[in-house]
Amino acid sequence: MQTRMAMKRFPLICVLSLMTGLSACQSVGPDYVAPKFDLIGAYTPSVPVIASQQVDHGRWWESTNDPVLRDLIALGLANNLDLRIAASRIEEARAVANGVSGENGVEIGASLSGDAERGTSSRASGSQVTDLGYSAGIDLSWTPDVWGGQQREDEVALADYLEQVYLREDVYLTVIADIVRNYIELRGTQKRQELLRSSLDLQRPTSNLVQIRMQTGLASELDLSRARGEVSDIEATLPTLQTSIDRSINVIAILLGSQPGTYRDRLVDTQPLPEFDSAPPIGIPADLLRRRPDVRAAELALISATAQIGVETADLYPELSLDGSLALGATGYGTGPIIRTAMAAIGAVIDATLYDGGARQADIDVAEQKALQAFYGYQQTLLAAVQDVESAIYGYVGAVQQRDSLILSVQYHRQAFEQSRVRYVQGLSNFLDVLDSQRTLTKSEQDLADAETDLELETINLYAAVGLSVDEVEHEVKQMGL
Repeated sequence: MQTRMAMKRFPLICVLSLMTGLSACQSVGPDYVAPKFDLIGAYTPSVPVIASQQVDHGRWWESTNDPVLRDLIALGLANNLDLRIAASRIEEARAVANGVSGENGVEIGASLSGDAERGTSSRASGSQVTDLGYSAGIDLSWTPDVWGGQQREDEVALADYLEQVYLREDVYLTVIADIVRNYIELRGTQKRQELLRSSLDLQRPTSNLVQIRMQTGLASELDLSRARGEVSDIEATLPTLQTSIDRSINVIAILLGSQPGTYRDRLVDTQPLPEFDSAPPIGIPADLLRRRPDVRAAELALISATAQIGVETADLYPELSLDGSLALGATGYGTGPIIRTAMAAIGAVIDATLYDGGARQADIDVAEQKALQAFYGYQQTLLAAVQDVESAIYGYVGAVQQRDSLILSVQYHRQAFEQSRVRYVQGLSNFLDVLDSQRTLTKSEQDLADAETDLELETINLYAAVGLSVDEVEHEVKQMGL
């Protein structure tokens, strides 16, 4: 049903007052209220003391003592393709928000035209008459936000935009953690490879010693075969480790937005595992509401879904549109009399749907269910974040205990190997004792290298689980007015 009301000579001040009053109406639909979650006051496992220095800004990767790793992270932040995709999604959401704001504003159009006419008199003199003219007009169209549906649309667009901002921060954190993890795995594998080469340096002299003793009748050919077999076993492991090293270098290159093998020259030389001079600010579970960007993004998805209920609810009510126009014209420039004209008009249209079979109410029901799903998603994301931190704490504590035990294990096995080697030279034990002690020492050294690598990885898991500072994002959020 449409009702058109002509508004002639309506005072301008009245029109402005009407427009202001219409746009100031209360928005329909629920206002967002941040949910309260019953979080535990502290994490279940005891928080370990990782370092005496706590990093305040949360950018833990800046405290590393490894210049190569720092350079790799800087390159990754500048060139990683996932980050570029996330940045593009932010710009897309920003454009959508600007488009929504523009559609809900006043639309103004303008027109300009001119004409010329020449005529000949029918009298005997046959005189000619030239008539020139022009016309100009301005059209204005505006749909006032009577029920607040447009305001809710703006809230949806703004929340969607900010959600993408926080999702980019989550990608930012993930990319850094992935670079560090792969770098740690690379250095850990290189250390294992170096240890195996050191073991070969021990095994080959032992094999030579057995060969000399066999030539003098003090050792058997079986002992020599066993010694040579142990050397071959270690040599067979080295290519496998080199394959892992090559793959890690390629993965790091991809994370940095480059072709595989790009940074081989910088990474191929063996370097120690990186160390960090500060510890993550673990805090309490409630801190994750602020520190984890994926949790903040989940909340913004809930804000958007809540505002969408208002958008759908506003469709239940009639829509008022205001249209205005101003036209100016003049004719008669030339030989004819000049005639000036001016015309102004303003009208209103009320558009209301009398019956739709429940379609609009169904849209509201859908929006409410999506908001409920967004709430559950927000809660699930928060619980997963708490789980990440607790799992990282357990993993870190267990990795520390394993490393410390293996340090002692390597010491004992090294002593056992040296003792068995001396006893074998003195003829007090057989070669099998030497072989077993040497094999056990090699394995314990490899296990210790793995444990040290795992400890570094668990530390990175803890850093990543805690989150990072989002002060810059929060400053942008405040500027956007959310």
